[in-house]
Amino acid sequence: MFGALKSAFRTQQPVSAFKSLTQSTPRGFHAVALRFAEQKNTMNPIRPELGASSLFGDVSAHVNEVPVEQGGKATVKEYEFSTANFKTSTKKLRLLANQIKGLDIQNAINQMEFSQKRPGKRVMNTLAFARTNATTQEKYAMDANKLYVDRAWVGKGIYQRRIKTHARGKFGVMHHPTAHLKFTLKERQPESTEAGRPTRSNIRGWKKAKKVWTPLIEDKPIYNPTRTYNW
Repeated sequence: MFGALKSAFRTQQPVSAFKSLTQSTPRGFHAVALRFAEQKNTMNPIRPELGASSLFGDVSAHVNEVPVEQGGKATVKEYEFSTANFKTSTKKLRLLANQIKGLDIQNAINQMEFSQKRPGKRVMNTLAFARTNATTQEKYAMDANKLYVDRAWVGKGIYQRRIKTHARGKFGVMHHPTAHLKFTLKERQPESTEAGRPTRSNIRGWKKAKKVWTPLIEDKPIYNPTRTYNW
């Protein structure tokens, strides 16, 4: 083996000798490397199939994506934000989370601005900061006029323990709770009115005024009266 290699290098160029030896053993690793080196400068290199494609390959060429203009599904943008842990209880903060859930972002900010609850100002500043991030960052680039609070939930933070003194040299333990509020912002999509699908506008009896009380009609004749006493 080594003698044949030495004689081949003496008679011809090293590259041509390497090619002549690799052609006899095409299953070796050097043959695969040489074949990829030859295909490197070509215009249309061999690409792997879909099942064996690389992580860094052009995956969009294999996916049949339908644009939104032709009836494809639009990707719903979502932005999640959270406040830091601050001194409040989860029971008190849950009331504010239920208040802003489902509202537009500007309406939710107005509700927190005029709220009498102590955590209202903190939630208001967080909502305004989240709206700025969702509209200015290139990753999201959401429309401020379509933003609304899709979900809002409360999480428990660290409970600080403090000593509470009692009479006769005794003491107890006080717990100072902390909590945080998390919410998700989404863009409000136009409602699709499909043919034949029941909606609130075409449901029978929707928004129909129901009469709770009707006046007594005195001139209405009485049919089949009930039996009365004869006295």
